[in-house]
Parts: sequence; structure tokens; C-alpha cells
Amino acid sequence: MLSQLPILAQFAGPADTAVGVGLGLGIGFFLLFFALIGTGLALFAFWVWMLIDCAQAPEEPANNRVAWILILVFTSWFGALLYFFIVRQPRLARTRSSISYPPPPPVPSAR
Repeated sequence: MLSQLPILAQFAGPADTAVGVGLGLGIGFFLLFFALIGTGLALFAFWVWMLIDCAQAPEEPANNRVAWILILVFTSWFGALLYFFIVRQPRLARTRSSISYPPPPPVPSAR
């Protein structure tokens, strides 16, 4: 069988090259398609997460919340990115800075 390989290589013509290119393009488009589907699903999940976060935000005034929900609904993932950086991150930073920890216990003095 190995002795026939050089002979078979001589018969690779333009049609065989076209099949290889077509197969490569087909696989490339297949991978691109699933990468785009995955990215779209991730953006959709992020949008839903920001929509839920906005609806459940405790300290936001009601008018602000309604405006952000409308922005999120009409601008999709772009509005979700805006909400994430303009509202959610500062709110989390305020929450983290307002957490008060109890003072450490006093160190016993050496007598």
C-alpha cells in the first residue's frame, strides 16, 4: 500500500484541489457559524441578567428603574453594557465600601 502513495499523488488535479478548498471553507463557515451563535447566546444571557438586576435594584428610584428598563429593552446588549458600567459597577462599589467589619479583639497586655 505504501508503495502506491507516490503514484496516487500524481493524480491530484484541479478538481481534487477544489474539493479540499471547499471542504476547508465549509469547516471554516461551520466553526464561524457556531462561534457567532455562542456569542449571541452569551450576549442574550448578559442582557437578561442586567434586565433582572435592574428590575430588582433596591435603592434605585422607581423613575430611574423604569427608564433603565426601557433603555435595556430597546437597545439590547448595548444598553446592558451601558447599564453594567454606569449603574451596576458603582452600586457594587458603594455596597462594598459601606460594609463595616467589627473591630479586632483587643490584644492582651503582657504583665
